[in-house]
Amino acid sequence: MPRCWPALLVIALAFSAPAAAQGPDTLIFGTTHERGSFAYGYIDEYLQALCAEIRQRCQLQSLPGRRGAAMLADGSIVGELGRVREYSEQHPEYKRIDEPFISLRTYMFTRASRPEINSWDEVANKVRTVSYQRGVYFYQKRLEALRPQVQPHDVQTVTACLQMVLNGRDQACLFDDGSLGEDGKALLPQGRLGRPLDVLNLYLYLGKDHAVLAPSINEAAKRLHAQGLKTRLHRKYIISP
Repeated sequence: MPRCWPALLVIALAFSAPAAAQGPDTLIFGTTHERGSFAYGYIDEYLQALCAEIRQRCQLQSLPGRRGAAMLADGSIVGELGRVREYSEQHPEYKRIDEPFISLRTYMFTRASRPEINSWDEVANKVRTVSYQRGVYFYQKRLEALRPQVQPHDVQTVTACLQMVLNGRDQACLFDDGSLGEDGKALLPQGRLGRPLDVLNLYLYLGKDHAVLAPSINEAAKRLHAQGLKTRLHRKYIISP
């Protein structure tokens, strides 16, 4: 064998290996939940199970609400996980998957010197300013419906929302138990927390260019629900305050 053959073989393998390793395109999904939040781990594991069912490779990205909405609109991401059912009223061009993939509970956090808020009926009577995480459509819609009695303020994170209350800049913070992380949870004993205001069912939405995936994802979601995946993930990740 000529002495140059082994070297040629190595070169050939080097060029062929990447091609063999290439697979189908990775589908990118967004979520407004931060990477450090309790819900992020749930959503990521759910998405991987869902995509395994439809034999696709998927990746989850944490995106601020407005950025995620813009990326879904221009097709930069395939879909978003974590929007409420009513989001389709604002964006009928997107395809909502039938099954909610997670259910979270919303709360109002107030300073220790203020009364607890246990229902939406109490909000306008007990507080005048409320913070919420920017880009969360459900919070924005509910709080803006209370104007002018209540002035809503959006902030970047749930931890910042809680700190706005503790620093006296707002009287209450609206959040859900999935958006909490360890940093936010550590702040809760410094204030007061009422009973849950809502059960928030969140959905997966597909962008208009990827609606063709909806039938297979719907069937996969039903199979995973029948297998008890959502119950297992909720028990694993969601820590109620």
